[in-house]
Amino acid sequence: MTFNNTDEIYEKLCSWIGDSEESNWTEYSTELVAKTILIDFKDQHWSRLEQEILEKPEYWQQRCAVSLGEDRTEHAIKILKLLLSNSKYKDVKIIAIYELDWAEVPMEKKYSSHIKEIVDSTPPTEVETEFYSLLKKSEAAPQ
Repeated sequence: MTFNNTDEIYEKLCSWIGDSEESNWTEYSTELVAKTILIDFKDQHWSRLEQEILEKPEYWQQRCAVSLGEDRTEHAIKILKLLLSNSKYKDVKIIAIYELDWAEVPMEKKYSSHIKEIVDSTPPTEVETEFYSLLKKSEAAPQ
């Protein structure tokens, strides 16, 4: 699938997330991104994000994950699950765990190993209840 480089809505997302970690980002940015940009996403925007997100830097994936957690649509959940299973950044996977648990969405069994990997690689005093909650939900899912 090819994408039009002048796609305004997708470029607006990229602009909001920023081109570096130093880019302006506040606790309110995630809600604004969800309510003013992601709400206007069409299938082609979601598809582009799904194809490109894993190539983005860690800060970008983190900011996007939190915004997707605010959005909580089917497309957003799908990309959060992609980040959980395929991001190369542990902190991004942790954010995805939080957002997926808070969204109270069904989890497939195939995500259990990814959640367990995070639990096992995190000091016991830093493992939050959301980790266990999502793991339990995933392990209880049918094959």
